[in-house]
Amino acid sequence: MDYKIYKNTISQKSSNQLFRFFVKSCCFYCPNIFKKSEKYKNGWIDQEFISKMKLFRKKYKKRFSAMYDSIQVSNELSEFAFDNNLADVAKSFLKVEKDNLLVRGLGLRIDLPKDNRNSYGWHQDNAYDKFNYYSKNGVILWIPLIDTNEENGTLIIKPGSQNSSFNCSRLIKNGSKYKSKQIIVMKKYLKKYTSKSISVKKNSSLATYSGIFHKSGKNSSDQIRFTIVTRYNNLFSKDFLYYRNLKK
Repeated sequence: MDYKIYKNTISQKSSNQLFRFFVKSCCFYCPNIFKKSEKYKNGWIDQEFISKMKLFRKKYKKRFSAMYDSIQVSNELSEFAFDNNLADVAKSFLKVEKDNLLVRGLGLRIDLPKDNRNSYGWHQDNAYDKFNYYSKNGVILWIPLIDTNEENGTLIIKPGSQNSSFNCSRLIKNGSKYKSKQIIVMKKYLKKYTSKSISVKKNSSLATYSGIFHKSGKNSSDQIRFTIVTRYNNLFSKDFLYYRNLKK
């Protein structure tokens, strides 16, 4: 198994609550564009909301970045993961007991149309944290808040590459305040596998192993792709970072 889709992992009620919190954040950081009295009946895909988000990103880059960073550390986002029992999905996919798990890297991605500033090339998540040497001891949950497809840049994976270690990747960019760190899979490993785009319905989880080669597609639509991403690792495995360091 290369990946698995868990349908309706999160409730629409939970998605709506997160959307209201997101709009509240926009109103706080950019009151020139967003007003508290405004309602967006279509939520994440509301065209008026999307137009204002594009303007916000274009005119107030520092404020947009500040808002984005504040959401990542918010209690609202943390509660989102626990309220929707995402650890149960990780437990099922990795086939381990729930108390084996550590959780890390919970975040909300915001991918605007034709904006590749923070898009990643082919990469492995375990190359960044190196918690587990073996790919199948970690899982990534990729949860779109809108329906995703090739047009709006759904996830692309290379099936079979989940059997690789993080030694397949190397650092090419350190990153900066407005650009992400990049640790990319080397070309000699990429050519061994074919690519596959995975369309995912909103509120469902695409679960993949932490070392699988993957990247987001290009968003060429007029939508903003909002995605929850979180990661779980197996603490009770001998390839776990702190255990394997005992051998050094």
